[in-house]
Amino acid sequence: MPQKLPVYRIPDFTPARGLTRGIHVADLQAHRQRHAFVQAPHKHDFYLLLSVRNGQGTHTIDFTQYAVKPGSVFFLTPGQVHAWDLSPGTEGTLLFFSPEFYRGGRETDTLRQFPYFQTWQHPPVLYAPADALLPVEQLLHQLQQEYAHPASFQTNALRAYLELLLIQLARLYPTAPVAPEENSWPFQLYQLETLVEKHYLEHQPTSFYANALHLSPKYLNELCKLNLGKTTTYLLQERLVLEAKRLLTHSPHLNIAQVAQALGFEDNSYFGRFFKKQVGVTPEQFRHRG
Repeated sequence: MPQKLPVYRIPDFTPARGLTRGIHVADLQAHRQRHAFVQAPHKHDFYLLLSVRNGQGTHTIDFTQYAVKPGSVFFLTPGQVHAWDLSPGTEGTLLFFSPEFYRGGRETDTLRQFPYFQTWQHPPVLYAPADALLPVEQLLHQLQQEYAHPASFQTNALRAYLELLLIQLARLYPTAPVAPEENSWPFQLYQLETLVEKHYLEHQPTSFYANALHLSPKYLNELCKLNLGKTTTYLLQERLVLEAKRLLTHSPHLNIAQVAQALGFEDNSYFGRFFKKQVGVTPEQFRHRG
């Protein structure tokens, strides 16, 4: 029987050394040689950054294929399904880190303030010329050196380098145009994306999310439509559909009824109608066409 889609943790790639627990920096070629299983589709429970210096190939993230080429930087959030097909000579640097490591004891997780982690609005890749990426490569090198040589205050140093790296990448990232009358991506939508990720399987109404954000359902809906062109209800449905596609594609050990159950649908036929309305084909047809 086919195995379920694996979900990897940072300790799966490196011993959980005391000071550096929650972060891992690796050379891409060495990583691929040591962990051949990463070629197949899988998930992570951490954030991932891949900077490519040389080589080519493709990187598929949640059913969208992106070109891998020199000067490309990829960003993954926990739970996304990805796989790559890279040429043998592809060179780059991999960075893994957990939300807890980045937060460092702070109560607020501000990772979704960075545009490349706003999965609802922006693609998970940056393409930039080598000269523009030079500060990024320097920071990655410093991170790798700090990671490889344990010293006092190492966790603080690694977290500081990480913060600078994320800021530098955000400055390079081509954000969507903003109309003069709009301020920016509202902070409530960072929070909404995080809340949906935690609760989408519960099939909560839009009022649940509005109350959690101390907003009226109407105002939250207007925020979503203004910034994303989608209603709150559509965003919730879209998240369920994405997970359904993941399960149908990458979990062949589950039959359709089990997929429906895993997604919180008590009625298998209702799940089928819901999926077909959103995708245009039945779950069986989607799975068959791969």
